[in-house]
Formats: sequence, structure tokens, C-alpha cells
Amino acid sequence: MENHRPDGLDFDIIRQLREDGRRPAKTIALALGITEATVTSRINALSEANVMRVMAQRNVAHLKTRLFCFIRVWIRGRSAQDVATDIAAFAGAGSVMLMMGSPEIHITALVEDNDGLLALLQDHIAQVKGVARLDACVTLKAYKYRYDVVVLSSALSLGEPQGDPLDDAIIHQLQLDGRISNREIGRVLDVSASTIRERVNRMLANRQIHIGAVCDYRKIGFEIAAMAYLQVEPASIKQALQHLMERKEIGQVSAISGSSNIYVILAARSLEDLFSIVRLTLETTPGVIESTVSLVTQSIKHRADLISLVESPD
Repeated sequence: MENHRPDGLDFDIIRQLREDGRRPAKTIALALGITEATVTSRINALSEANVMRVMAQRNVAHLKTRLFCFIRVWIRGRSAQDVATDIAAFAGAGSVMLMMGSPEIHITALVEDNDGLLALLQDHIAQVKGVARLDACVTLKAYKYRYDVVVLSSALSLGEPQGDPLDDAIIHQLQLDGRISNREIGRVLDVSASTIRERVNRMLANRQIHIGAVCDYRKIGFEIAAMAYLQVEPASIKQALQHLMERKEIGQVSAISGSSNIYVILAARSLEDLFSIVRLTLETTPGVIESTVSLVTQSIKHRADLISLVESPD
């Protein structure tokens, strides 16, 4: 199962589960013209091979810690792996990635406010042995956020409780298995199934959470994950954002503070594919002055449970 490669039917099932992770197997079977047993066996195979996971993801708009920041870290005198492992221990450091070249580490941080960011930078990250230089920017607005392609590995982190104890407990169960029944959640938490159903429906209706299929990008045909910082002429920013949002190969588009005013995440199927994306998409962005692309080499920590519900998956 480890080398399971999804086929066309697998992707049809995944698309159904992206829309609604708790959609019954019978409903999926009727939509695709296959048997319910086939749907169930395919879902189990995809899950066991770590290709796909159905899970709950929290919308950061409903959290107190809703300030998204990107932090680049340059290293001196110590291995980037060791430095990144130390940084990953901090709660505010959501995703911690090792990058090719310099800067060696990229962090996606989630903090409550500017004071929280300052504390994370000065009191925590800057105190880690081997950190030589930091550069931080704040997300002003997320325009596109592809939340169904992530890193499914030991680096996956589900985060900490955020609010109402029962909601948190329910969300945790749904993060472990988004298709778990209300009855089973109720049994685990010693709460009635009707209460669980009411809570889940409320959180979905309020867009507090999304429950759907997320796939490991490496197991659905993508070999490379990369991040890019773009410096765009001020008068062209709106046009540049629209250009990038329309490109399917771009998974995330955010307006950020600093000299680089746009941040994007992308995935490529090969180095040749990456080169094409850079030349035909990034370098043709209206008003672009400079673009800096960095390749992800390893995920040390990845918060796939936190998303911005600004766009539905394709």
C-alpha cells in the first residue's frame, strides 16, 4: 500500500470528498456509478497509503490567533535541521520548512497580534542557537488558499485547543478521522449523538471548520513544493494578484508587508515544470520587478489543520 498511486477513479472519489468529507459512501457510489463497497475500499486504501486523509480544518478567521506571518531564517554555525527542530517546538511556529539555499528555514507563524509576533521573534526564535538573521512579514490579506494539498507525514501537527472545550474535543476527533460518525464521537466524549450532530452542523454552517479530503502533494504527482516572494510595482498589485489567482499551479496567494508585496506557494511535477511556471507565470506577472523562488527540501512541522476559507478547492 505504501506505493499506491491514485488512478482516475481514486481522483473522482477524492473530488467528492473534497466537497464534503462526510459524504456517505452510498451517495458517492451513486454519483460515480460504482458500488458502495468499491468506494469504501478505495477510501481505505488511499488513507492507509497516506495519499489522502479526510480531516477537519479550522478557519483562522474564527481564532484569536489569526495574524499570519512569514519568517525567513538564516543560519550560522549549526545545522539547519537542528535549528528548525528547536523552532518547531514553539507554539506560534505553525509550519517550519527546510529550504534549498539561503535562507535555510521558512516559518509560517500564527500569532494573536503584533506583540505576539515580536515575542515570537525576539524571545523565542532569536534565542535559538545558530540563528544569524531573521526577516519577517505580515499577511495583509489571503486571496487564494488551496487547503486540500498538504504534507501528510510525521511533520503534521494538529495544534492546540482554541476555545469551547466540547467544540475543541469534537474537532480533535474529526481531525483524526473526518468520517467518524456522530455516534462514535459521542461514545468517545460521553455526549449524545444529537449534541455532536448539532455542534458539527453549527461549526460547518458558520465556516468555523471545513471537513474534507486533503492529499499529500508528493503522492498525487507533484515532486516539488516551492515558495516565491514577488516585488510588484504598487500601481500593478491588484492586477498582479488577479493574474496569480487565476493560475491553477499557484496554490496560495497573499498580499504581504515589506519590500516584497506578494507571497505565493506552488507545486511542480518536475524541475522542468517549475522552470515553466517561473517563466510563464511568475515572470509574466503584471508589474513584477523581482521574484525570488525557494524550494522546500523537508517539512519539520506542518499545520494542515489551519486554513483560510477564501476559496473552495478546484
